[in-house]
Amino acid sequence: MKLILDFVNKTLKGGLFFLIPLVLAYMLLGKAIHLIQPLANKLAGVMDPAQENFLDFSYVVAVILLVIICFVFGLMASSVIGADFVRWIENHILVMFPAYRLMKNTFESAAGITKNDKLPVVLVPIDGLMLAFLIDDLPDGDKLVFVPGSPDPWSGNLIIFKKEQVKETSLTQPEALRILKQTGIGEKQVIAKGVYGKENI
Repeated sequence: MKLILDFVNKTLKGGLFFLIPLVLAYMLLGKAIHLIQPLANKLAGVMDPAQENFLDFSYVVAVILLVIICFVFGLMASSVIGADFVRWIENHILVMFPAYRLMKNTFESAAGITKNDKLPVVLVPIDGLMLAFLIDDLPDGDKLVFVPGSPDPWSGNLIIFKKEQVKETSLTQPEALRILKQTGIGEKQVIAKGVYGKENI
């Protein structure tokens, strides 16, 4: 009986954590479509005045518009002017959110957008050794480090450490984020390799 209950419990939890990101993505997409729905309704009326009730052509137009908008903004972001504008927003507005750069790099990696500005993963001495991300080098060799929380790595603290206090690792940013989100559970091999340089322990 206990095995059955454990199986049901794990299955339900697995289904829940599988559905949560899908629901969030659906809600985000729904909000975006809702914003451009008025324009889509007008275009749909022009393109197909006699549309059938069972097929709301405006939703199709809204999705197409959303794809076009994303593509256009993608082209703008890749241009010199667009890149300067995005950089200005990041440096003057989004700088108020300490974990923004970390989140941006993570989402770019997940989307397959490869860049060379990944944050190095380091260890800093706080109640032992804590995983952290090296943000920048400061005068006198000091290091500006973002120390994330666990299991929520998007919140944390910016701390300045002396150079000798910061220990480099070979962990990648996605690996470190996964370790933090999972509170280290099941990540023994990854930690051993990235921190201690040992495999198959």
